[in-house]
Amino acid sequence: MSRTLLMALVCAATVGASAARAGEVFLGAYAHDVDDGISYGKFEDGAQIVGGVRTTALDELKFLGRPRVHLLAGVNTAGGTNYAAAGLAWRFNLSERVYVQPGIGLAIHDGRVNLPSPDAPGLTPEERLKRLRDFQTKLDLGSRVLFEPELSVGWKATRRLSVELSWIHLSHAKLAGDYNPGVGDVGVRLLYRYGLDR
Repeated sequence: MSRTLLMALVCAATVGASAARAGEVFLGAYAHDVDDGISYGKFEDGAQIVGGVRTTALDELKFLGRPRVHLLAGVNTAGGTNYAAAGLAWRFNLSERVYVQPGIGLAIHDGRVNLPSPDAPGLTPEERLKRLRDFQTKLDLGSRVLFEPELSVGWKATRRLSVELSWIHLSHAKLAGDYNPGVGDVGVRLLYRYGLDR
C-alpha cells in the first residue's frame, strides 16, 4: 500500500506543477484525537499543527469534476501521531465568500500499528494485563497507510486570505481488520491564495 501512496504523491506533484501559477498555502492548529462520532478519540494528547499546499481547480482533472490537489502534513505537539497526506478536494461556493470543501486522500503516519494482542496464548497474567492496558490506552491505527477524508467550511476574508474550519480523519475503514479506532482532528486554518483562483 505504500506504493499506492507514493504513486498518489507523484501524481499530485506532477499535476500540481502544471498549476504552479495558482493555488493556496495553509497553516492551522487542530484539537487532536477528538471523539467525532467516527473516531474513538482521547488516546493521544497535544495539538496538531497542520500545514500544506493546494492547487486551484484543475482543468486537467475535468473528468473528476475539476478537483484541487492537496498535500499536507500534521505534527503533534505532545509526541503523538504525525502524518503526511495527499488527495483531492472539491470546492462548492455557497455565496461569494463562503464555501464548503469535501476531500479524500491517502495518508502515511508514524504512530503505532498492531500492538501485541492481550489474547495471545501462553501469556503470563502480568503480560496479559500490560497488553490489555496498552490496548485500552494507546492509539493503534492498524495500518501504516490510511484513508484521509476531510471536510472544510471556508470564508474568504479578502481576495488572498481565507479562514477554514476543518476536520481531518484518518482510518483504514476496516480493511486492515475489525479494530479501527481512527483519529480525528478538528481545527482552524488560515489560507493564503496566490495567483488566480477558479
